[in-house]
Amino acid sequence: MSQNAEMIVLNLEIIQASLNTTIIGKDPTDNLILHCILSHARLHPTETKAFLSSNVKEFRKVPEVQNALRDAGITKYFSRTQDFLGWLQSQP
Repeated sequence: MSQNAEMIVLNLEIIQASLNTTIIGKDPTDNLILHCILSHARLHPTETKAFLSSNVKEFRKVPEVQNALRDAGITKYFSRTQDFLGWLQSQP
């Protein structure tokens, strides 16, 4: 995974989007993280995307978050690294 990982650069546009659109209302940090992920996903519309986070409470159980991820093309969510790595190894 470390060979394929890419840093998501935090920029003013992402910060502004996070301040203007609250998807995760209880935690501004998680809301900013989500906006970083969504921005990055939208920059790569044709790539297969997956999201790994053990923060199920904020990222998996909130329908608005799931809808935003899906709208950005992120169709796979994993809360366990083992499950993610199994999926990653099965990719062509």
